Amino acid sequence: MISRIAGLATAVATISTLASGTAAAAPQPACPASITRPCVWQQPSTEGVVGAARLDTADHTRPTLLRVEVRIQRAWGRPWETVASSTLVASTRTLSLTTPAVRTDYRTIVCATGGPADAPELHSTNCTL
Repeated sequence: MISRIAGLATAVATISTLASGTAAAAPQPACPASITRPCVWQQPSTEGVVGAARLDTADHTRPTLLRVEVRIQRAWGRPWETVASSTLVASTRTLSLTTPAVRTDYRTIVCATGGPADAPELHSTNCTL
């Protein structure tokens, strides 16, 4: 989903988190989580746009990675820039994660990448439209 939020583009805010438990609960998505593909969505808030994702795991004993990024595009045809991200590695059945809020007037998408932490070739990425 393409959205515009009032305010100025700000500096890149990146948060990386490694944890063995689950992340804070994220708002409910409009799409079902899949074992092979993260469910990703944008959550508007008073502070801006928050990126959120959920991923169900096939093997809850195996560490799984979930990364969520909020990306902006400063002009049509320009590359997408990551302005906020969060990463979680956990051994649990369902991983849920959100990014810090971002205020921007630029085109915005949220992308999530997930899969077994020790097998990057099995990771899958899904982005909002």
